[in-house]
Amino acid sequence: MFLDTVVRRRRFVVFAMLCILALGVLTDQVRSPDKRRIGWIGVAVEAAVAPLATGLSRISDVVDREWAFVAEIGRLRTENARLTAEVARLREENARLHEAGLEVARLRSLVGIKDQPYHTVAARVIGRDPSHWFNSLLVDRGTADGVRRNDPVITSDGLVGRVIEASGTWARVLLILDPRSAAGVLVGRSRDAGVAEGQGQPVLHVKYLSRDAEILPGDQVVTAGLGEIYPRGLPVGTVVGVSRTEGDLFQEALVRPGADLNHLEEMLILVGGGSQAAP
Repeated sequence: MFLDTVVRRRRFVVFAMLCILALGVLTDQVRSPDKRRIGWIGVAVEAAVAPLATGLSRISDVVDREWAFVAEIGRLRTENARLTAEVARLREENARLHEAGLEVARLRSLVGIKDQPYHTVAARVIGRDPSHWFNSLLVDRGTADGVRRNDPVITSDGLVGRVIEASGTWARVLLILDPRSAAGVLVGRSRDAGVAEGQGQPVLHVKYLSRDAEILPGDQVVTAGLGEIYPRGLPVGTVVGVSRTEGDLFQEALVRPGADLNHLEEMLILVGGGSQAAP
C-alpha cells in the first residue's frame, strides 16, 4: 500500500528530494566562513570539468601555434617571391651594366686611336652574313656621315678592311680576310715588304717576302702605305708561321690579324683615308 503510494507520487518525491538537496547545499555554503566557497557539489563538478577544460586549452594552444606557422609560411612565400623578382631585376641590371662597361672600354680604346691624320667616324656593326663570316659586314654609317668607297676601317687592335659600298646611312665593309682583299705590308722588325692576301680563313697569307729576310713568328706586321687605300703604319697582325721552299725566290708567312674579326661591334672609319678611284 505504501509502495503503491510512493510509485504513484514518484515525481513529487523526486522533486522534494532535489529541493531538500539544494536547500542543504545552499545552507552549507551560507554557513561556511567563506561565503564564496562553491561547496562539495561545485568541487565535484570542477573535478569532472577540469580535465576537459585542460584538454581544450591545450588543443587551443596547438591550433594557435599551427595557425601562426601557416601564416608564417604564407609570409615567407610572399617574401621569397619578392626577393626572387628582385634578384632577377638585379641580374638583368648587372648584365646591362656589364655590357655598358664593355662598350665603354671599346669606345675608349677607339678614342685612343683617333689621333690620326684623318677624320674618323665611329661605326657600329648592324649586319653580318653567317655563311660568309670573314667576307664583309654592314655598319650604321654611310655617305651622310662622309663615308666613301675605299675608306680604311680599323679598331684599336688593328686593320679591319675597307669600305666597298656606301649609301646614306649604311656602308659595307670588306674584311681583310676576304679572298678579294689585299694590302701592301711591312714586317715590323726587318722592314721587309710583302702583300697580305685574304683566304677566307682566320689568317692572312703574306707573299713576296724576300727569301733572305729574317722573319720569325711573333713579328708584327703593319701596312706599308704603298697603295692608294691603306695609309702607312696601321697595325695588321702578328706572324704565326713562315714557309720557305728550296729554289723559290720568296718566302711566305701566315699572319693572324690583330683585330678580333670574329667579335666586331664598333670600329672607326678613316674618312678620306682611301681613294675613290681605287678598285
